[in-house]
Amino acid sequence: MKSLRALVPLLFLPLALFAAERNLKIDPARSYVDVDVKSTIDNFTAHLDAYALRATVDDKGRIKTATLTFKFDDLKTGKPERDKKMLEWLGGDEPAGKFELGILALTPDGQGQANGNLVFHGVTDLIEFPVNVSKVADSAVIKGEVTIDYRTWKLKVFRTLGVLKVDPFVTIRFKFTGDVIEAVAAK
Repeated sequence: MKSLRALVPLLFLPLALFAAERNLKIDPARSYVDVDVKSTIDNFTAHLDAYALRATVDDKGRIKTATLTFKFDDLKTGKPERDKKMLEWLGGDEPAGKFELGILALTPDGQGQANGNLVFHGVTDLIEFPVNVSKVADSAVIKGEVTIDYRTWKLKVFRTLGVLKVDPFVTIRFKFTGDVIEAVAAK
């Protein structure tokens, strides 16, 4: 009977671990995702107008999980005709993307490396990039930048009129600012 009593707290240990995690609620007004694109004629920055970022932090405020989902229809270049051609190039319909954080390794000053799977155009590939995580007032601020080659996701180099082309290397810059809120329900 004593052995059984000793095991009971161990059964509840996973619940205690999950209960310690909190959600990080991102404030879109203080956050952004921008994509820098170079082309034969002009360089431009596309802005992701809408996205969903779900993230959790532990009781010490460290990021444990993060998943970013978005639709390419919400990636705006400032020129509606260019946006329309981009969607056609991506395969039409409603192309979407997702990034799921794998590992986030940070030094005590918040500098570090992140990796995870980026999924779009039906292809998943691991990306890795430097990040900075800081605390400003009561908010967490996560900044990073990564350059990807879109051909990795089985997209052909975008060309128009046979001569004009979009460089396959695009740079994604982001800043997410959020506040820690209620506990995540036990799983």
